[in-house]
Amino acid sequence: MTSAALAAQPLVGGRIGAALSLAVLLCGSVCTGLVFVALVPVLPLLAAEYGGGDTGALFAQSVMTMPAIGLIAGGFGSALMIRKFGATLLLMLGLALLGTSGAAAFGLHRGELLLASRLVLGFAASMVTIATTALISARYEDITRARMIGIKGALGAVGSVAGIMIAGELGDLGGWRLPNLLYLFGFVLLALALATIPITRPAVAAGGPTGSAMQAIRLLWPIYLMVIGFGVVLMMTNTQLSFLLAEIGITKPTEASRILVVSSISSAIGGFLLGSLRQWIGIARVLPLAFACWGVGLLLLGFSHTALPAIIGSFLCGFAGGTFVPHMVASLAGSAPVALRDRAIALLYSAIFLGDFMNPLIIQPVSEALTRHGAFKLVGGICILAAVIAFARVMRRPA
Repeated sequence: MTSAALAAQPLVGGRIGAALSLAVLLCGSVCTGLVFVALVPVLPLLAAEYGGGDTGALFAQSVMTMPAIGLIAGGFGSALMIRKFGATLLLMLGLALLGTSGAAAFGLHRGELLLASRLVLGFAASMVTIATTALISARYEDITRARMIGIKGALGAVGSVAGIMIAGELGDLGGWRLPNLLYLFGFVLLALALATIPITRPAVAAGGPTGSAMQAIRLLWPIYLMVIGFGVVLMMTNTQLSFLLAEIGITKPTEASRILVVSSISSAIGGFLLGSLRQWIGIARVLPLAFACWGVGLLLLGFSHTALPAIIGSFLCGFAGGTFVPHMVASLAGSAPVALRDRAIALLYSAIFLGDFMNPLIIQPVSEALTRHGAFKLVGGICILAAVIAFARVMRRPA
């Protein structure tokens, strides 16, 4: 790395310390997943407490939107902070902020303060995700790095599924505030991190180059632009699929949830398999494969009028997302100049989060013009075209 960290020893070392520190790093994406899923089962209860009807529904939607804005801001903020404080201290600060802002829901009753806490929650989750990815990228190289980043993403999907189930049970027991206990997971990770990951200050080597966020943008902007576009695609199953299922007659929450969870399961499978997949088919073919899976999956959903094609389409879309995100992160970590790597990773996550946030802003008008099925067909067709172009570029490369 361009900045040499000052030597330090963890409180808990040896194999146990190494295993626990790795567990902390791999659980970074779980925090991001919990930001969104912890309140999903209890949104009606939240809406009822804050006015009910359209007023309560609008407030509940705002509660879910604020973390997304925080994630985007946190990506840009982390790109600046990680250069000054280093990835380790960024991780500690993020975990402390995550636990504090998540638990704040127990004591906040004014709507504007609750929304502010949710904004901070998203910002903190972004800090944690970026810091853990940067530390993994610095600790491992090549195929091992890709495998670890893939596993990290897969655990995020698993954590989201488990989180939404636990949140539902907690909501039944104690209303909409009790599921916020899940955010105390941040304090658990913080305790483990403090014990196993020494806090170091980045010390710039004499005469060594430094990298700024603006340098990363100037060098890598085509990648960020592409990632923003496919960030929109990434959210199709999260924000649009439930509406499409309602159009084909699947309206019972229990039936819809069984189909919706398929994409999370296949996303985890894609993440766990990423390292092996890059070895089996080659790194260059992972991106065309992800685009093709998205295209076929979205087209199946667009033409579906029964549950079976919707399930298959959801599976393919989840698998595509589960490979795309960690593949892009691992590829950027391996190709970006070392002096820019941490900032480049932070900005990549900002691009993903920005695309996620833009999904309903783009897809809703398209759905109104073409119907929900038509929107899925259009995005699926674009993904097929992207797969063909990406594969053609791979084939043109010299052996």
